Amino acid sequence: MPSNPFHRQLKTILDGFRKEPPSRTPSLVATLFGDVVESHNREIWLGSITALLEPLGVNERLVRTAVYRLAKDNFVESTKIGRRSYYRLTEPARKNVSHYDQLIYYPSNKTWDGDWTLVFTGTQGINASKRAKLRKELTWLGYGIIAPNVYGHPTEPIAPTQSILAKAGVTDQVVVLRASNYDPMYGLGTKGMVRQCFKLGELEKKYAAFIKHYRALAKAMQPGGYVEQEDPEHCFMLRIMLIHHYRRILLLDPELPAELLPDNWIGREAQALCAAIYRPIEAISEQHILRLCENQAGPFKPTSARFRKRFAAL
Repeated sequence: MPSNPFHRQLKTILDGFRKEPPSRTPSLVATLFGDVVESHNREIWLGSITALLEPLGVNERLVRTAVYRLAKDNFVESTKIGRRSYYRLTEPARKNVSHYDQLIYYPSNKTWDGDWTLVFTGTQGINASKRAKLRKELTWLGYGIIAPNVYGHPTEPIAPTQSILAKAGVTDQVVVLRASNYDPMYGLGTKGMVRQCFKLGELEKKYAAFIKHYRALAKAMQPGGYVEQEDPEHCFMLRIMLIHHYRRILLLDPELPAELLPDNWIGREAQALCAAIYRPIEAISEQHILRLCENQAGPFKPTSARFRKRFAAL
């Protein structure tokens, strides 16, 4: 890479990315499906995945292993035509990816009615192993641990919660309630409870690390940073690393309404930084994607207008 501010920062980030353990490859491939494949007819040839990820230090063997693991986890499914395999998301995975797609690219300010969903799992008939599994599933869904065997969330839709309870076979053994704060002036206070129960301090550290990692590069992309003449492959590498790192934090974010977050919540700064980097490189990176990628119908077609509006609200 020639030496200019953008290239120097990109090289630093790329060098660090290539040192990440191979165990992260399935997560990277999942990011590729969410950010690229879903916006291009939802299917991709296995060889195209390798061609896209090889410059990031991910070889064909790692790609095949990652896709195999994702298939075992019911995240992707394949169609084989001759010697070629084409992959797409399964329907359950597509729903999950669509949810995070909305969070990443099309943020909106949720309105909160002041109520909470509370799930009590300490009732008789639920053994320790089931309680441990419920704890894992509910916290993954974004619930905070209000007290032992009591989980709460202000805005989580009830359907995913019911699905977890049904899958665990405990629908008739737990208590699910809607509740509101009896007296805002009494006790710890809602914001104080949220900080403790949702471990916001740990999340703040992750957002701060993301900002520190990408801030210098964002400055290098300002007018005079040469991005407008940048190589499409470099823009694609940056795009996929950026969304991969940002998405991994969002997976841990409980998606709380603004009323319950600290003032000047650092997550908003991270979101704005991600948008400031993504928007200028998106169209340039698409040139690289269209040049390399195929599905059963042939070379990828340009994305629709909806996908070209990613981060438009920011």
